[in-house]
Amino acid sequence: MGLRFFKEQCYFMFLMSEIERRLKRALPHIAIRVQNELILASPVDTGRLRNSIKVISTNEGIVIVMVDYAMFVEFGTPPHTISPKDKKALKFKKGKKNIIVKKVKHPGTRPNPFIRNTLRNKLGQIIIEELAKQ
Repeated sequence: MGLRFFKEQCYFMFLMSEIERRLKRALPHIAIRVQNELILASPVDTGRLRNSIKVISTNEGIVIVMVDYAMFVEFGTPPHTISPKDKKALKFKKGKKNIIVKKVKHPGTRPNPFIRNTLRNKLGQIIIEELAKQ
């Protein structure tokens, strides 16, 4: 164990601190690239979800922020009943016709795991590329 082990431990500690230093410098760049990838991968209806995507770097890592309904897009929803909250009925248009009903049985939505897919497929390579630049 002796001197060789001590040298290896010191070198390992040096490498870990160097990786940590580089990672902290790279985090803002990683956050920008992850944000761009999420924006490209996000589904678009009105653009509200896409426009809400922000990825912020902190001392601890990155934080992904977006509209509250993003979780329903990411994970889908089960079939459910929609009832009015403050009124007696729901009103919506179907084509040119106004529809008024007391409740609607929504079939649910399929998941669109654009966040998980982006992180799974892009994050590793982004980190490698940004660490290499430091």
